[in-house]
Amino acid sequence: MKKIYKKSTALLLALFVTLSFFGCAKGNDSGAGSTSSGTQTTASGSTQENTAENTGTADTSEVLPPDAGIGETGQDAGQGEEPGENLEGIVPASWMDSDIQAWVKKSDPVDAVDDFHLHVNRDWMINTTIPEGYSSFDPITERWIDVDSQLADILKNPDKETDPELIHDQELVQKYYKMWMDWDARDALGVDALRELLDPLMKVETLDDLTAYLSMPRTVISATELLQCDVSMDWNNADYYAVYIMPVDLIFGDSMYYGFMSESDVLNGQPYYFELIHHILVELGYSEEEATEVLKSCFAFEKDISQYIMTTEEEAARDAVEKENNPRTLEELEAEAGDFPIRKILEAYGVEKSNSFILTQPDWLEAMDVLYDEDYVGHLRDYLICYTVQDYATLLDRETFDIFYKVINGISGAVGTKSDETFAVDAVDSFMPAQLGRLYADKYVTDETKTEVTEITKEIMDEYRLMLAEETFLSKETRQEAINKLDHLELHIAKPDKWEDDSGLDFKGSDEGGNLISAQDEVGAFWVKSMNEMVNQKVDRELWTSRVHQVNAFYDPTQNVITLCGGILGGSLYHSGMSREELFANVGDTIAHEISHAFDTTGCQFDEKGNLRNWWTKEDQEAFARRADKLAAYYDEIQPFLDVNCIGSQIEGEAIADLVAMKILLRIASKDKDFDYDQFFRAFAQTWRTITTLQSEDFALSQDTHPLPYLRVNCVVQQFDEFYDTYGVKKGDGMYLAPEARLEVW
Repeated sequence: MKKIYKKSTALLLALFVTLSFFGCAKGNDSGAGSTSSGTQTTASGSTQENTAENTGTADTSEVLPPDAGIGETGQDAGQGEEPGENLEGIVPASWMDSDIQAWVKKSDPVDAVDDFHLHVNRDWMINTTIPEGYSSFDPITERWIDVDSQLADILKNPDKETDPELIHDQELVQKYYKMWMDWDARDALGVDALRELLDPLMKVETLDDLTAYLSMPRTVISATELLQCDVSMDWNNADYYAVYIMPVDLIFGDSMYYGFMSESDVLNGQPYYFELIHHILVELGYSEEEATEVLKSCFAFEKDISQYIMTTEEEAARDAVEKENNPRTLEELEAEAGDFPIRKILEAYGVEKSNSFILTQPDWLEAMDVLYDEDYVGHLRDYLICYTVQDYATLLDRETFDIFYKVINGISGAVGTKSDETFAVDAVDSFMPAQLGRLYADKYVTDETKTEVTEITKEIMDEYRLMLAEETFLSKETRQEAINKLDHLELHIAKPDKWEDDSGLDFKGSDEGGNLISAQDEVGAFWVKSMNEMVNQKVDRELWTSRVHQVNAFYDPTQNVITLCGGILGGSLYHSGMSREELFANVGDTIAHEISHAFDTTGCQFDEKGNLRNWWTKEDQEAFARRADKLAAYYDEIQPFLDVNCIGSQIEGEAIADLVAMKILLRIASKDKDFDYDQFFRAFAQTWRTITTLQSEDFALSQDTHPLPYLRVNCVVQQFDEFYDTYGVKKGDGMYLAPEARLEVW
């Protein structure tokens, strides 16, 4: 299934922009919640020059690690109780956040029994440099750099293909790459193509004008709409596609921030954000004063509508899917939308004949009815202008491009810049991921890799099946349902066996009078048409929804499928010279992690086909919730920064997958009398070694659904006897956690 074509510039900016206002993430005392199934691995990067004086971020001079004193924990927890029944006294150890390189450089060496992550990785973290243009560096980022180099070779030195599909793909990516790299043409064009796209919107004065604009096919193809629309697997009937109706994106990402942001924060506290959009608006013909007023007007709408859009933490909660699953008919949508012209927008998308619509946030649609008013039309128009302008920032002239990446660097803490070649590769990847992926798979992903990793996956699944069969807290009925779900798990390994037909996809290159923005129009039109054709059709489960070259892996509960992309199966993460212990610590852990998402607090709500269906008995569900509660409470107590806690409910799903993956691997290891546990645990810690800036770590703490990297080592290994036995961890050591305080979800 191919999701609707969507530009990524705004997502990249939103990833970091919130840090400008709030410095460190605020702690949260809530003890319940979960995350979506998500991905296991992420990489971050940004560009352009940066100095401490011009970042635009809040003062972080007082952001400190927690006290370095490390001692015994969990001593007062009751023994022999169901996990989660008594959380009093279960307080995990306090380790320095050893992801932050500046702090590690000031640290002393530590023993394995006190801080395992720091003990294994300290020398590497002190002596390694974050590459220019990146805010973090880790094995995933290192592999991404390798893959980017391979992709650059595909673009700069194309093979002489004979397969018609590969020839077609090669022609497309070459055209776009050449246009992106042609700065003379881009500087000459300036904002003219963007002005032509925005001209109908800039002329909007009345509500009728706005409705006509929102109903234009080109608007849904190439500009920002007042809703988001996607065609994906139906939560209530996983054999067919449904149309999902979702709220608008917010420039600052999490709606939570708008609760304490003011207009002056936007205009004075975020100079780079202001500079970027303001600069483009002036280039489009607005005066300095007019551009400022448009920014103020845009923020007014975002602040109003943000009250009715779920926060990041709410979207990660256990009940989020249940809250977002609101089936509607088109007539019901129209009734709830009131004056907001939802039917006309859906007609512009070409999806109005769908048999199934799912409205993810009804409060937002009700609010749009109120705000879609003649007196408010200016705010709606100005939001659409600002968001579209931001979307196209990286496709304009050199000056605008440099301003955009000054924003990212200033907020993420990155120093220096990537090469234009790397930027161009990223742009082609964002614009034509399937076409670039097919060329990558043909050149770099072997059938042997696919076969070997599939065999490893099946070995892990076999052990998972044994674990489920032995699970004592579940009734026989629920155990059988869980095993049935595992038995129906689909595997997408390395590269697809079937590719989506894109033979009709094309766009004009520069020698045909095309440019980067006209290419967006042509490619966007193709994917919107493809989306139209999916409406009311059966799901094709052979098609991948991810980039083959992506350095990532994930589980999709709506299809009950795990995907290991070809990009992650290389470099230090996977190679032929690995020992069995190293293999388990790298790709084995990734596989077991993704399988575990099928049984985390979100994945467990979906059945073997991907339907949102409760297959648990009431008693089993309550027992599972108590175990998850204990895990969330454990993470709530950890302070990466002084007086700043992790949000257990937000990272719960990923933390469960981390924990169960380790359990499965250790079960397999126990059957091998020659298994080298020291090598395994050290390789596992090395997989998560990370150096990052304070700004990026701060963002991850508040917004990411994954635990911080150092916690993905220490918090996991301290739960298992094998770790204690290998290193002689005892009461009083920093890695010690009392047996009754240790976590066990599965």
